Amino acid sequence: MAIDRGSTFAFREFQGGKNKMRRIGTLENTELAQRLCDYLVTQAIDASCDPESDSPDSGWDIWVRDERQIEQAKKELADFRSDPEQPRYQVKREATHIRQEQIAAELAQQKRTAENDRIANVTKSALGEPIRAPLKQSGYPVTIAVIILSVIASLTTHFGQPRRSRAPGKVTLEEQVYDALSFVDRKEFVKSGGNPFASVETGQVWRFVTPMFLHGDEFHLLFNMVWIYFLGSVIEKLQGSLFFAVVLVTTQVSGMLLQVMLPDPAVLQPIFQGTPLDFLAQTLSGSPFAIGASGAVYGLFGFLWIRPKVDPGYPIHLVQTNVVLMLGWLVICITPLIGDVANGAHIGGLLAGVGFGFAGKLKFG
Repeated sequence: MAIDRGSTFAFREFQGGKNKMRRIGTLENTELAQRLCDYLVTQAIDASCDPESDSPDSGWDIWVRDERQIEQAKKELADFRSDPEQPRYQVKREATHIRQEQIAAELAQQKRTAENDRIANVTKSALGEPIRAPLKQSGYPVTIAVIILSVIASLTTHFGQPRRSRAPGKVTLEEQVYDALSFVDRKEFVKSGGNPFASVETGQVWRFVTPMFLHGDEFHLLFNMVWIYFLGSVIEKLQGSLFFAVVLVTTQVSGMLLQVMLPDPAVLQPIFQGTPLDFLAQTLSGSPFAIGASGAVYGLFGFLWIRPKVDPGYPIHLVQTNVVLMLGWLVICITPLIGDVANGAHIGGLLAGVGFGFAGKLKFG
């Protein structure tokens, strides 16, 4: 027996009144109510049922969400009451499948909304530029590791000026660490007659990278580590630790190689002598004893500078102030204003980073 409460509709509210449902009628038990709701769902009508009271003998209310479907739902309810045993109402399996698909779609939409909200909040890089894209990871362990190792190595080697032992023939820890991390061991360099690759040729290939952990003074260390953090953290979070490590190592090696392979001042002096550029004989000369992470710094800068120019969809663009600052410092270091700078490392690292930026196969995403 079906129970009808007339044409007056009751309302049910969910989630603070945002979603209202209308009661279209009542059926006598849960089996009939659920059977009708299953059928309505297969007819693309969002319906649900629940008991009208806590009494076991109470009827079950039928609710419809979309007000535009009220009349259709009322007609279906009337037809159902006339013969609820018709085969067309035996659609529990189909209704269950539809509900599962609806739940999956709703969860996917919630996930997209949450992601869009996260992006809309605009994550910012350490440089302050907005990152309008999902991050591959939240942390930047390689960046932190480089900073920690650089601080330890710089302090342990007395900022690239290891103190000697007063005892004849004894080597201090500072000297041992410095010789192990620099591009060439000083003894091997002298023994080989000044071959800058003397240590590398014996298989000590780590020396292409480890000079980046050594620094000449506190300012040198601070300057490089600040930029490693600013530039490295955003690349690592955007594209992952592996990608960042590849860019970091490649640009550092490129800068170190160019610095080592540049000619001695004696070779450059005849070229620039008597010209306003005679200082270039000193500032563009090579040395295997260059230390610091400047090559990697300029490599990371070169990548972030060029990548968005090649791929406008890249999610971060360096502000012009940072570009001018980095390029301006590069030029200033080449002038006589600042001495003892590994300009070859700066230029080599920058060129490698720019190359990464232009490489189409490394497009973001």
